[in-house]
Amino acid sequence: MNDTRIEQLEKVRHSFAHLLAAAVLVHFPDAKPTIGPATENGFFYDFAFSEPPIQSDLKKIEKTMRSLLQSWTSFERRVVSKEEALALFADNPYKIELINGIAEEGEEITLYTSGEFTDLCKGGHVESIDELKSDAFKLTSISGSYWKADETNDSLTRISGIAFETKEALEEYKELLEDAKKRDHRKIGTEMDLYTFSDLVGAGLPLFTPKGTIIRNELQNALVEFSKDFGMQPVTIPHIAKIDLYHKSGHAEKFGNELFKVVGHYGQEFVMKPVNCPHHTQIYASKPRSYRDLPVRYMESTMQYRDEKPGEIGGLTRVRAITCDDGHIFCRPDQIKEEAKNIAEIIKRLYTSLGMYGDHWISLSVRDPLHPEKYIGTDEGWDEAEKMLVELSDELELGARRMEGEAALYGPKLDFMFKDSLGRERQLSTIQIDFAMPSRFGLTYINESGDEETPVMIHRAILGSYERFLAILIEHFAGKFPVWLSPTQFVLVPISEAHREETHRVAEELDKAGIRVEIFDDNNSLGKRIRRAKLERIPYIGVIGDKEVESHTVTVESRDTDSKEVLETETFIKKLKEEISSRKLKTS
Repeated sequence: MNDTRIEQLEKVRHSFAHLLAAAVLVHFPDAKPTIGPATENGFFYDFAFSEPPIQSDLKKIEKTMRSLLQSWTSFERRVVSKEEALALFADNPYKIELINGIAEEGEEITLYTSGEFTDLCKGGHVESIDELKSDAFKLTSISGSYWKADETNDSLTRISGIAFETKEALEEYKELLEDAKKRDHRKIGTEMDLYTFSDLVGAGLPLFTPKGTIIRNELQNALVEFSKDFGMQPVTIPHIAKIDLYHKSGHAEKFGNELFKVVGHYGQEFVMKPVNCPHHTQIYASKPRSYRDLPVRYMESTMQYRDEKPGEIGGLTRVRAITCDDGHIFCRPDQIKEEAKNIAEIIKRLYTSLGMYGDHWISLSVRDPLHPEKYIGTDEGWDEAEKMLVELSDELELGARRMEGEAALYGPKLDFMFKDSLGRERQLSTIQIDFAMPSRFGLTYINESGDEETPVMIHRAILGSYERFLAILIEHFAGKFPVWLSPTQFVLVPISEAHREETHRVAEELDKAGIRVEIFDDNNSLGKRIRRAKLERIPYIGVIGDKEVESHTVTVESRDTDSKEVLETETFIKKLKEEISSRKLKTS
């Protein structure tokens, strides 16, 4: 979708938010509208109600929205004084707070009127009411929220909807939503026994089962394999550190209340690491370095911890214990481009093996020029880093789009944006150039002239967090993982008791060949056991009966093609090993 279309959709969705607020006031005159922005696929508006609506009220609100739309002709803009605005919204403390904030910033206070509804708004509406189609939106949910997304503020009620430019686009998205329900990682994760949560352990702290751990380990093995070609070396760091480490890096201030603090028996305070890069700087700093030693490349899959808001925790997409695929390269300035190219190649290899490469775009995330105080480092360092990433994008023909205000605390970055099963864009991989942190930690190397210089630090993540990545991967494949990632790669089903001995013999051969195999030989019927294998989305099902025992063969059914063939044990072992080693995406 191009930028013009995205901008137009945002205007459509924000305009529908105004329409929603107007309709709500028809049914709930004492409601206090607060804010109503466009979202990725629609809009919402937060209200303070004396008695909140319930889900069944959405239909009548929707009907009123369509009725009001017929009488609206435009969005009329009016600039008013602070006094006028305060008088208009005298009974709405939320609008008053917004008005005072706008006035303090010295910005214009603008109102937009449609029909009999007037709202405080900065703008961003359709140019013509005709662009709002009465059959191209739908209200979807009522939920709780907080004023300004701060749980210490008032509780509000959020009414959300989806909206598009046409009815056809809306219907297409509704079909996508239905498909997404079937792909929901929470549903599939339970069916496939991949992970669980425990109230005794705590919210946002997933526990991975043996099967879920197999997938995590296979992903990590692939990362190590792809990275080894480019000199990345695994390291291991502790899960806690003194708070001083994060004051020095700047993360203590950045994460604030999100930090988990641990006080030891002797009173010393530690922090559970919210990031890994400060620890890696200390491995680099552990001994003198020469320009000949550079680049130094560290990689690690390790947990980090952030105290996320309870209301935002859900499934694997927002957790408190985050297993991060992290890597840091310390190099000379003249080595930056080559190292960044190598990272881009690792990203390409991994996502190609998952069938995801190509359906993505890349963000060149740079500073917000209006708020330089949000970042650490010098202007010169930032300018140089941004220039290098632009050149890298051009040389690799990445087509990166410049996105102001999306940079990391310490430097600009290239973010690889992949689509999930709902078409939502998710930032997974990243390449970040950092001139600031090495300087803050006093990292050095001896150059060719015998003088000390500060290295550049490149932060890289290939899949980001394992938890969120696994959620996306489950939904991407609808649980039908490629053979190399599948927790169980082959299941053997004996037809009856008489065939169990041969089944176990075949299973031993598969196991010796390094293939993950299970036997479904419980007392359920053959049909039920095969259905169980299909529910668990196992790539291959092997059935053994009289004919198979006699000929030492197995009747093999493929999950992805539904084809069946009778194969000798040695033949299908060879076939499976080839599919696994080549990381083939589909069974055959």
